[in-house]
Amino acid sequence: LGHWLGTVNTDWNNASNWPCGVIPTGTDNVVIAGSLPFYPVISTGTSSVNNLIIQSGASLTVNNMLQLAGTINNSGIFDVNNGTIELNGTSIQTVPAAAFAGNKIKNLIISNDVTLAGQDSMTNVLSFGAVDNKTFSTGGYLTLKSTAAGTAIVADLTNSDVNSGNQVLGDVTAERYLSSIKKWRFLTVPTNS
Repeated sequence: LGHWLGTVNTDWNNASNWPCGVIPTGTDNVVIAGSLPFYPVISTGTSSVNNLIIQSGASLTVNNMLQLAGTINNSGIFDVNNGTIELNGTSIQTVPAAAFAGNKIKNLIISNDVTLAGQDSMTNVLSFGAVDNKTFSTGGYLTLKSTAAGTAIVADLTNSDVNSGNQVLGDVTAERYLSSIKKWRFLTVPTNS
């Protein structure tokens, strides 16, 4: 069911690109093989998968949102430079080293206990979903990037006015872009609330 055919176009949400004309859901394992006419792009809506396998020579581009409940096995290109990944499994999930193209991800939503196993850079927002008592273990591999266009942040870790017990464990490198113009600058921790 979850083998991308890519015979029509790059639209993930076009049922004709999937076996039996069925777009995968959060319980389906998805395999994207190499040597296909078109590779998927998620540009609209929220797409969901269980395990994701991107084989050598293949690619997946996420420009909107992809929910992952299982594992990431990437031997190709997994481009989330302009998209959002939500990790929402029921058992601990690990983001493997070199999972994302250029080790960059725009937005990451933690809705499960997650461990980072290799260097990754956030360019926008790291946040927690509508969950309580979840942990994101960085292993010291996370960098919050900062450029002239903007600075990545860690959003409020709670989902309401009370502390929900969500936490980021491990060192996080926070960059702060400074223009070459000489002037006074105040630096703060890149978090909301």
